[in-house]
Amino acid sequence: MNKTQLFELTRVNLRYANPQVTDRARRKGKSGKALTRSLINQYLLSGFLFLLIYGVTMFLIDFSQMPGFFTYYVALFSILAFSQGISVIYNVFFESQDLPAYLPLPFKQSMIFTAKILVVALTVTPFVFPMLVVFLLTGWRAGLFLPVTIILAILLFLLVLTTVFAICCLIVFGLTRTKFFKEHKKIVTSLLLGISMTIAIVGILFMNGQGSYSEAGQMDRNPITVLLPLFQIISNPFSTSGLLSLVGLLGILLLLMLAVKVLILPKLYEQLTDATTAKGAQRRKHKVNQNLRQLLISYNRQLLKEPNLIMQVLSNSLLMPVIFIVTFAFGGSLTLNHLDIRFIGVVFLAGIALALMTINQTSFISNLISLDQENFHFIRSLPISMSNYMQKKFLVGLVIQIILTGGIAVIASVLLQLSLLFGFVLVAGALLGSYLLCLRFFARDYRFILLEWTSISQLFNRGAGNIGLVITMLGSIFGSLIVLVIYGFAAMYLPFWPLNLCVLGLIVLMTILWIHHYQKNFWAHFD
Repeated sequence: MNKTQLFELTRVNLRYANPQVTDRARRKGKSGKALTRSLINQYLLSGFLFLLIYGVTMFLIDFSQMPGFFTYYVALFSILAFSQGISVIYNVFFESQDLPAYLPLPFKQSMIFTAKILVVALTVTPFVFPMLVVFLLTGWRAGLFLPVTIILAILLFLLVLTTVFAICCLIVFGLTRTKFFKEHKKIVTSLLLGISMTIAIVGILFMNGQGSYSEAGQMDRNPITVLLPLFQIISNPFSTSGLLSLVGLLGILLLLMLAVKVLILPKLYEQLTDATTAKGAQRRKHKVNQNLRQLLISYNRQLLKEPNLIMQVLSNSLLMPVIFIVTFAFGGSLTLNHLDIRFIGVVFLAGIALALMTINQTSFISNLISLDQENFHFIRSLPISMSNYMQKKFLVGLVIQIILTGGIAVIASVLLQLSLLFGFVLVAGALLGSYLLCLRFFARDYRFILLEWTSISQLFNRGAGNIGLVITMLGSIFGSLIVLVIYGFAAMYLPFWPLNLCVLGLIVLMTILWIHHYQKNFWAHFD
């Protein structure tokens, strides 16, 4: 394989994956290799933040003596890599619409495939870097020589991720090769969403349903048998079981790579071309006697029915909150059925915090304007009120986000066994948070409007890109935890009415100021 061509293809795909980040770096005078390093650093910094956060929490666990916790964390991040890998691989290969640019160029199909997979890896890997922490801590606690631990941990991390990506490729390319896909593209795309989401949620439920046991004074989980060979490789690599496990993992990976080489690469161009032209049978119902309001709402609802968009949004903004809630509930570590009335305000703020976790730059409301593409300029040329059009667009996005966030709040209330009153308060907080955040991210979409996108991921990476998403997500989680803990302690020791009336007054004041800010600085532009 020509390394120079591979490097150039990867550089092109990196720029294509983050067009606004690329433009911002170019405005700072970066080009060539400096520009490539800047884009790669975006992903590395995201990974470093995850390493830092999870590394601190995992440092106290002696994984070398706890194979159950070792296999649990490896399985958790492998599932996350799988669910993200399915959606990102489909998006990069089948929704990027960049195949015509490659056809006249002398690139082998295997080289284009490899370059795109490298971009997929750069996109997904930062979010599963904690698995590398698990490998490093296990080898270190097992007493291995530190350089050997580092090399072995990195090797094992790459082997596991490559295996996961190979499985994802076989699933995605296998489904998109079927005749059914060519005739029903949206259904198959939705099926891919269902597969990744189902495996993620069912996998978490299964792992949290496993029992635990105590040995030598330490509580451990029942290990996941299929992942025990990884534990042997990193904890005792020079033993017979460790060496056999490493050989077995390499053998499985080679078989998967051979399957990719034989089943995918020879017909890559043909399959991508067929997938690009596959639209499926679509029948649109002609609705008569619609007024302008109904027509605008119907149009904006249609924008959100693209299965790839749904797959990306659900996996990026809703999967993690669902996993956290299900983990706490079925792990039995958190039940709130006897919560004292003093904490009613804390529960309301927890609802707002839940909205912070579910609404971000990858949500429906955050991309609804840019989904118009060239239609946005066409609509502006029509003799209709842009204020009216934008309000109807916002209404559609707001309703969708309220249904999603409110639904998650209801699920959390049931699983965490909240009383009816506390459940209502949690949902109320989630709805208020949803409205305020929808204002912010709808205005953000207009500020970073991108109408010439060819891949959904380009919309998600606007602004600060992956780094901004990671910082926002971690900042929301930790900031919310700090506020909730402080409020919880205050609720325990301070008088009920003075404390909660002050907090309620502060929330009302901030809400009024928030709404006024966006009315003045966003909505006023369309009057």
